Parts: sequence; structure tokens; C-alpha cells
Amino acid sequence: MSKKRIVDTRFWIDDYISNLDPIEKLMFLYLLTNPMTDICGIYEVPLKIIAVETGIDRDMVLKIFARFEKDRKIIYENGWVGIKNFHKYQTTNPKVLIGIENGLSKAPKSIRDRLYIDYDTLSHPNPNPNPNPNPNPNLNSNTKSDKSQETQFNPKGSEIIKAFEEVDPKNKTYYGNKTQRASCDFLIQEYTLESVLDIVSHLKKINTQDLYIPQITTPYELKLNWVKLWNAYKKLKVKEPQFI
Repeated sequence: MSKKRIVDTRFWIDDYISNLDPIEKLMFLYLLTNPMTDICGIYEVPLKIIAVETGIDRDMVLKIFARFEKDRKIIYENGWVGIKNFHKYQTTNPKVLIGIENGLSKAPKSIRDRLYIDYDTLSHPNPNPNPNPNPNPNLNSNTKSDKSQETQFNPKGSEIIKAFEEVDPKNKTYYGNKTQRASCDFLIQEYTLESVLDIVSHLKKINTQDLYIPQITTPYELKLNWVKLWNAYKKLKVKEPQFI
């Protein structure tokens, strides 16, 4: 059964795409639109099929994938393709969200982890059409008790998310995101607010360096990669003392 994949016309003027060779542009477009794609952005497709359908030699396919992986755009692992941030650009209606979660549940964990997919951003709509959460209207709900059970986050975490807006503007939507706020709390507790803000202030430049670590654009990604980043950060200071 055929699928519909919408590609934004800005694809051709995207800074990254516009600097690719014609054969690399074809491959990137193929990975976004081929019949095996899944709406979650992770799907299985054999290398032989890719070579046949694109007409690109197998060795050249691997060479192109090596560039995409180095640029942290595409992952190809054991016959599985993972496309960075693919799911974030899909229409966010209930059916699509369910489809994304179903796709992710079938995808290899190693690829999900490398793409840093935040499950907390994939929330189902309320299945209960009744806006009153209390099924018995004759019983008064204990509002105070409900509020006391809500997770309380360190207000200073907002400073970290604000700083991350300079790294990636999408962070402005993460102030109420439980995963991102919890990551901010962890970072503050473990490394101090000052150290975290210092690192974040240099992330835009650090992300352009070939340090063999994933790009870090959210508090959650920083939490996962703090040790690797800090080691690379120290080496960078030795190599390029004028950088920091």
C-alpha cells in the first residue's frame, strides 16, 4: 500500500541540503520518501534495495551514509535507517501521534537512543470525552490533594531552557516538558547552575566541532552526554585556548 510523505519546498534551500552534491541530495530525498519509510523516522530497508531503487552503487551509498552520520543527520545501522528529528515535523493529530509511538515501539533501542527521541513529547489526547475527571458528580474532588501530587521543578531550570533557546529555538516549547525540566534539575544538582550555563553558552560552537559526540540541543541530551562533552570540552580548551 502506498504512503504519502510531504516534503517541504524549503528542502531545496535548506543550508545543509544546498551544500550537498547532487547524488547526496537524491539519497537524502530517497530516505525521506521511499516506500519503506515510517512516520516515526526509523525504518528497516536493506542496502541492496537502496542501491537498486536509487541506481547508486552500493559502495557509494555507504560513502554517502558515512557523511550523513558524521553530520549527525542520518543513522544507518544493521539495515535500519534513523532520521534525526523526523517525527517532530509530522502533523500532530491523534492518529499520527499513535502511529509514531507504534513505529518507535518496533524500532531498535540503539537507534532510538542515538536519535535522542523524547517520549514525553509524544502524548496521547485524553481518551475520556468527559471534561469532568470525577466520574461521580455527587462527590467533590480534592483539588488541593491533586495539586500536592504534581511534580515540582526547580525554578532555576527555566534559566537553562532559556539558554538552550540560543542553541535551538524549539527549546522555547520545553518549559512545561517533564523530561526536559527533570533533566535541568539533575544538571543543577550534579554540576551547579553556573557550570551548566557556561557549557550551554558554548554549545553552538562546540556542536560544529568534530568531537565524536552527538549534537546537543536540549537539556535532556546534555544530561545524557555530560561526561563525554566535558572531556571533549577540556581537550578543546587545551587545543584552542582562545575558544573558551
